[in-house]
Amino acid sequence: MTPQEAFARSQSGFAAYRDHRFVDAESVADAILATLPTDPNGLYLKAICRRARQDPNGALLWIKQACDAAPGQLGFELAAAQILGDLKAYDAARSRFEALAEAFPEAIEPCLMRGLMERQANALDAARTAYEAALSRQPDHVEAHRGLAIVCENLRDWPAARRHADAVLAIEPGDATALSARAGADLADQSPETARHLIEDRFDASRANPAVNASVWRRLGDACEAMDDHAAAFKAWETGYSALREHLAPGGQFLDGMHGLESLKRLAAAYADIKPPSPPAPDDSRSPVFLVGFPRSGTTLLEQILASHSAITTSDEAPFAQPILEEAGDTTDSLRRFFAALPRNRPRLQAEYWGRVAELGVSDQAVFIDKLPLNLPWLGVLGQVFPNARILLALRDPRDCVFSAFKRLFQFNTAMLRTYTLADTVALYDAAMKAGEAGRKVAPDLRVTQVRYEDLVTDMKDEIARILLALGLEWESEMADYRERLSPSLSTPSAPQLEAAIHDRSIGLWRYHADALEPFSTQLEPWVKQWRYRP
Repeated sequence: MTPQEAFARSQSGFAAYRDHRFVDAESVADAILATLPTDPNGLYLKAICRRARQDPNGALLWIKQACDAAPGQLGFELAAAQILGDLKAYDAARSRFEALAEAFPEAIEPCLMRGLMERQANALDAARTAYEAALSRQPDHVEAHRGLAIVCENLRDWPAARRHADAVLAIEPGDATALSARAGADLADQSPETARHLIEDRFDASRANPAVNASVWRRLGDACEAMDDHAAAFKAWETGYSALREHLAPGGQFLDGMHGLESLKRLAAAYADIKPPSPPAPDDSRSPVFLVGFPRSGTTLLEQILASHSAITTSDEAPFAQPILEEAGDTTDSLRRFFAALPRNRPRLQAEYWGRVAELGVSDQAVFIDKLPLNLPWLGVLGQVFPNARILLALRDPRDCVFSAFKRLFQFNTAMLRTYTLADTVALYDAAMKAGEAGRKVAPDLRVTQVRYEDLVTDMKDEIARILLALGLEWESEMADYRERLSPSLSTPSAPQLEAAIHDRSIGLWRYHADALEPFSTQLEPWVKQWRYRP
């Protein structure tokens, strides 16, 4: 095969790649490289196919060869930067993007791709800077405005989100991303009617995939809810989120990872099969405070208030305990092995945990609160690894908690995929609570302080003082002004509520959707009774 023949052959491979026929495209690359091992297009095609097929390490090896075979090619270098981002080698990727932006001052792609990578890294300020750099090169570029609309929506810079969304809608009136950002700005301005009219007038769900559309459905549901049209709100959420779940999990894929529904069921059954290990001898080793609860039970509000205390540091949902949980596993056999080895492994597990925490620069004198709601089912493991740990168990009326989790549209992961339908959300709640209660029997000496959301929002100072007493601390007057210390880039779905003054308007909202919840009463009522809420 001559280089000219290889070039012609590569075009069919790139066409297959554009059609998402990645196996066919990679076969073309392999055929070229079998006779011309250093052909640049063959190497590049192989690299992008490896990336498309979820092999970033392999992709990086091939793209390096492509860049060596044809130095200075913008497309090759951009692919290398993207692959580094896939591998979370963000500093290396940033250096590459910066060099490309300087070497190709007229090109917009380095800025756009940098913006996308920074969004994936949740570095929203850096993403904003990248997209603004793109606009400085092409002021009317739709993709740059679209990226800024997303970033500003997530940063809750509503005037900027509105401005960039309007720039996109002027060219593409039905763009789903821009509709979401613009409707979000209208809702922030207390104009739900405007948001609803905009979406109902322009939104066509067939124009984009369910992952893009879901945020628009969420905004439509929120607008209808704000207008007291609760039936229309539920219909919007149910329609959009069900489509998203089907889009993300064809044939059940992704559903059985750690923290997923099936994992929690296995964990509860495993706890029931295990005799609790003998507790270790008392000591004065440092232990974290684990803040757990089902999502939307007030964990973020509680964390932010407590974080305003001078002696407390919090985790902001960093998964510090994850290596411990992975070592324990969620089956009877894995937990038996884990607990049998725990007397000799406990010091190592504790030291490794505190090593991860120390990377945050946390003082070893601080009270450290590890807040990750769905650590709740793992209390049996965590309580055995940290026998001196304190547990803050956040509770909320199960009906409010479940419906609030369903309607919020959490970012996709194995557990949160199960909140995209009401039936799944109820099942996840039930499984998490059962595993949590079973785990407490495996670690019966855990010191658990229950914190009810309803008490927190109706009598914050007294409730926080009670919690602080359990932690050996006292109320500080500055804690009343905790909102002044909130990060401007909070990404939690609870951020708008956190930024507002505490109120009790979210108590009992489930009643507006009692008909939707009624089919799940047999699963929820035992927990309503368990946590002593009104039937």
